[in-house]
Amino acid sequence: MVNVNEFFGKTDDEIINKAIAGRDKDGIVVIPPRQNKTEPERDFWLIDNAILLPSDTTVILKNCKIKLSDRCRDNFFRSANCGLNENDPEKITNIHIIGEGVSILEGADHPRSTGDSGKLLCVPCPHDEKDLLSFGSWISDEEKACGKVARGNFHNHSYGTDFDKEGENKSGDWRNIGILFANVEYFSIKNVSIKDSHCWGISLEACRHGSIEKINFDSRLYKFIDGVKSNIENQDGIDLRNGCNDLIISDITGQTGDDVIALTAIAAKNCVFSGGYSTHVMHSDWERRERGIKNVIIKNVIAKSYWCWVIRLLPVESTIENVIIDNVIDTSEDEVGGGILIGEADASYGRVLPDSAKNVAISNVIANKAQSVFVKGYLTNSTITNVINRYESGQIIRTVRENALNNVKID
Repeated sequence: MVNVNEFFGKTDDEIINKAIAGRDKDGIVVIPPRQNKTEPERDFWLIDNAILLPSDTTVILKNCKIKLSDRCRDNFFRSANCGLNENDPEKITNIHIIGEGVSILEGADHPRSTGDSGKLLCVPCPHDEKDLLSFGSWISDEEKACGKVARGNFHNHSYGTDFDKEGENKSGDWRNIGILFANVEYFSIKNVSIKDSHCWGISLEACRHGSIEKINFDSRLYKFIDGVKSNIENQDGIDLRNGCNDLIISDITGQTGDDVIALTAIAAKNCVFSGGYSTHVMHSDWERRERGIKNVIIKNVIAKSYWCWVIRLLPVESTIENVIIDNVIDTSEDEVGGGILIGEADASYGRVLPDSAKNVAISNVIANKAQSVFVKGYLTNSTITNVINRYESGQIIRTVRENALNNVKID
């Protein structure tokens, strides 16, 4: 076991990465509050670059805070096998991030980039309609004249100081993700709070045999920056991507700007992930990697989304199967978004297959949304039991397609 405070470097992330490189045979690296005689007033870690985790590494966050600096355009933690121009990562195993006490990962005061690869960076980037009409450079004269912003113009830009910097990507990408693992087996992320994330809090690509437990989120689709309520897009909590199998997600709390938990297996031909500046770090050659997601347990979720869904299952030209969703309480106070969404409209991302979501067991759900369970695609060989919607005009179960439910037991 090594203590990060025993190592030295020019920056905090250099110190932490040196400690990981110098870890003992047990692989354990302890990160307590920062101790530095030259800067004693700061006890948190301020990083400019991601902390990279190779195989056989356990990071213990011991009552500490790690914060992204305004110079940082990178993850908090990333599996060491992937990165820019490393889109076909070799498998690594046995990496763990474990919080003890209160351990916080917090976004930058002035993020260089936020949102996913579909969002353009801008400063100022107002969140509220009144400020958008006054300061939104992309708002049309027609919108300003009628005093009403088009729905799409609320969410096509996201705060980022790199918006006018030469040579920098002008939209979000995978570097905005808080914790990013790719092609990792036997891992865990436990007892961590993620505050003001720049995009998805945790994203797993082609990861297997792992768990994410006791995670608290504190994001809300905006952040006050220099007195302006600034828009920050795509603040999902946990995202499982193509090829994720045999996973447990449990005891998730707090609030997110976007989906709290999303299983998205998008394998449409028009969705190409380069590993360069997309929101996915891995390639999308589906002849060489798995398209779908399977064998996932999601339980004990008490949280709300400010914009979207508490739990989303989105298979496109792929399948999501063998999923248990149990004990979910939506803590939102209005009907925006929904409790659980399964599938999407074909035009949104690509073709949704009739057997796209199958063997799904949904039970013990309390929602406060327009829909508790919305099957927008298809659901096969599944069960939906003990679902409540406490919103006055909310629906328990909604479908839009003919033959959306095939051998689904509802009780």
